[in-house]
Amino acid sequence: MSTYHVSFFKNLLSSDGHPFKCLQRRIDVTDVESAAQAAQSASRAFEALYGCPWKLHADSIEINADPGQLIETRSNIRAIWPS
Repeated sequence: MSTYHVSFFKNLLSSDGHPFKCLQRRIDVTDVESAAQAAQSASRAFEALYGCPWKLHADSIEINADPGQLIETRSNIRAIWPS
């Protein structure tokens, strides 16, 4: 079992027009076997906090097994995270 740090980001434009990712929420998930399970668990937690699908507040998810090690990035595509 591993611990994952799941971050939800919104893609925005800065005042000078440059794109950047704005962190909406970070959720730490423990006792899961894979990054996919961590994403599902964090998505449910995010939706419980905000009372609506996470896709309304964020454009992407990043999953890290430990600080600095990127495991997986998913975009806001319905086929990836079906309801």
